[in-house]
Order: sequence, then structure tokens, then C-alpha cells
Amino acid sequence: MGRTCVVHDAREQARHRLELLLRAHADVDEIVTTADDDELLLRAGEGPTDLVVVGMPRTADAADIVRRIRVVAPATAVLVAGATEDAGSVAQALAAGAVGFLRWEAPRALVRTLVEVAGESSSGEDLLPVTAAGPGDDARGPIRVDVSVQHALGLSVREVQVLIGVGRGLTNADIGRRLYLSAQTVKTHATRLFRKLGATDRAEAVGRAWALGLFLRA
Repeated sequence: MGRTCVVHDAREQARHRLELLLRAHADVDEIVTTADDDELLLRAGEGPTDLVVVGMPRTADAADIVRRIRVVAPATAVLVAGATEDAGSVAQALAAGAVGFLRWEAPRALVRTLVEVAGESSSGEDLLPVTAAGPGDDARGPIRVDVSVQHALGLSVREVQVLIGVGRGLTNADIGRRLYLSAQTVKTHATRLFRKLGATDRAEAVGRAWALGLFLRA
């Protein structure tokens, strides 16, 4: 059965933009759009819906609708999409149960990877919040993660997020700010992923990720 996605935003232009983004860059078979919260909850509750993408024009509205979706459709992954001027807005949406945050300007390969990984949550994977990077974070071009290799290596989503940051030359503090983690927590994830990759330092870990096919160029 193909992947079904619901795109929800009260703004017509935003709905259209999200739909085009997903049709162009994500492996989604059916996309339904909704503008009314009650319509969204009815559609999500009827199922089967694999993924809901909620536009985030206002913090309170986004966090509230995420919580309500999680009640009527607990097996459905929820992503929020928008700008990132207010880190608190993102944190509230993630705390409400969203599995990730998608920037409007996210590179196409990261959009695809984010949607692929979010889809894993509907089958029971322990998915932690994901933040797709913007063009300014990706000087060497977009990276796609091979989910099958990730599973084979036993890497969690959070460990892959940290490894991507390591590959971009970010410090633990920088990675932590992007993922809403402390630098010490990032260091712990890095230590675990180094062990799983059989690496002793950052450079070797990134090299192993490419050599093993975990990281792919778009």
C-alpha cells in the first residue's frame, strides 16, 4: 500500500507550497490537503494516514493541533513546517508530539530523507525530533541518508542527526543548539555512534559513513 500524507494549513498558499514540495521531493503516493482543523482530525482519525504535515503560522495553534492528532491517530507521524525565527515555536511543536520540523527552505534531499524517516515512526520505530537543515547549513551539497544502511548499522535517528552535524564540521555545542540538546548529550550520542561505526574520531566516523553507503549525494 502506498504512503498517504495529509497537508494541513489554513493558508491556501502555504498548503499549495507544501503539497508541491512533497510531490516533487518526497516518496509519497497520495496527498490530501485540509484547511479546517476538524476536517484534518476527521481525516486522520479515519485513516490510514501515514504522515501529517502541519504548517506552523502560530506556535499555539501548531502545538495544539499536533496534540489533537496524536490523540485521534497515535500511529500517524506528524511533521511541522515553517520558518525558524523562533526556536521556542519549534520546541513547543516537538514537545507536543511532532516527530520533526521541516524548514521551508530545506534542500530537496533532506526533505525526502526527513519524510522517509518520519514514515518509520508509524511502524513503531523510536523516532526522535528531526530538524532539516537549510541551504546555509549545507555548503557541500545536500546529503541523503540510506535508511536501510542506518538500520543495518543499528544507528538511531538521533545518532544520524549528530553524525550529519559532525560531517558538516559543527561543534557539539552547535549541533546541540540545532537539535535542542546539551553539548554533553551530543557528545554521548557521538561516542555511541563512533563505537557502532568502529571509528576513533570525527573524521574517521564521517569517512566510514560515506564508505558504508549511509550518506549519499542527492
